[in-house]
Amino acid sequence: MTPSVSLPNLTQYEHLGIECEFNLADGHAHQFQDPAQQLIVRQLSSVFAESERRPLRDLEKEFQSCFYGLAGQSAAAGRRRTLLCQSASQSIDLVAAFLGARGKEVGLLRPCFDNLPGILRRRGALLRPVAESDLTGPGPERLLGEGGPGALFLTLPNNPTGFMPTEPEFARLVQRCAMTGTLLVIDWTFRFHAACERWDQYEVLDNSGVSYLCVEDTGKTWPTLDMKCSILATSEDLFDPLYELHNDLLLNISPFVLLLITRYLEDSAERGLEATVRRPVRENRAALRHALQGTVLEPVEPNATISVEWVRISSPALSALDVVGLLADAGVGILPGDHFHWDDTATGSRYVRFALARDPALFAAACARAGAALVAASSPRREGAA
Repeated sequence: MTPSVSLPNLTQYEHLGIECEFNLADGHAHQFQDPAQQLIVRQLSSVFAESERRPLRDLEKEFQSCFYGLAGQSAAAGRRRTLLCQSASQSIDLVAAFLGARGKEVGLLRPCFDNLPGILRRRGALLRPVAESDLTGPGPERLLGEGGPGALFLTLPNNPTGFMPTEPEFARLVQRCAMTGTLLVIDWTFRFHAACERWDQYEVLDNSGVSYLCVEDTGKTWPTLDMKCSILATSEDLFDPLYELHNDLLLNISPFVLLLITRYLEDSAERGLEATVRRPVRENRAALRHALQGTVLEPVEPNATISVEWVRISSPALSALDVVGLLADAGVGILPGDHFHWDDTATGSRYVRFALARDPALFAAACARAGAALVAASSPRREGAA
């Protein structure tokens, strides 16, 4: 069972989730391979042999071309201002080291996964909370006026809420950052769950003249047992200092991992993101919402597409830790909302998060277990016993 007191960070809850019969805690891609993806796995020996023979630079170019092509980001395809890392967290740590050395206050989106403020603070960055409402309407003008932060760090689409500005809203925000000299950092690691390929974010960034750093990743999308690759893309003015930091940490990504992930990207390009990535998430969201009907848990965003579900607790008698403990006792691991609201954990205590990128059959069993536990906990007999 989850401890009755809050743990220091969400990653520790993810470790507890791994120990549960049904792990719906971490947001990594754990859906099972479909038949076409199983074929990729059966070809691992040939993938390994090919990755031994081919020049690394060719594999890197092929990976980035496939990634940005699938993402609909033609302005980024073929660019040289990119650095490859073994994980998004590694890319974010490089960004944090860069921001900490510059001594600028960083406006950080809230709610967000708490490893972001943790990494930034560890590298010496000073943080200011930024609400999602600050990024739309007149918000950017208020936020990025006199006395505004020197850098703005966003997760788009946001984990856990799925918030994503429209194309005009994004363009307005980027222009405001360029006008005020605000360095813009964007974590795009959930992009393939939100139809971001319909318009080119890098074209907007490059045309604005803004200084920016963008973190991309494959680990939230394809079920490769945490073999993944992150891209750290920079505006022209920031590449050299980030390149120096990157060289201190990493020489290159494994050519085998690069080629393997490229095979998954090619498969998604051929069969479509709906068939290879989004369908199980959509099915699991529907199953979860059905299971939660009539319980104390209510999904926050009716039109969410991101591969996690952000859920509000309607009963004032239960906190996020109560719900996490209750479901852990039933064998279902989820995350409490406390630490997502990294500057105000009391607000986050009214929410929990379910990860959706799982095998639909196992997820349905987890939903049945969770629903039964929630119904039993709210029954009159249980309340009387309590």
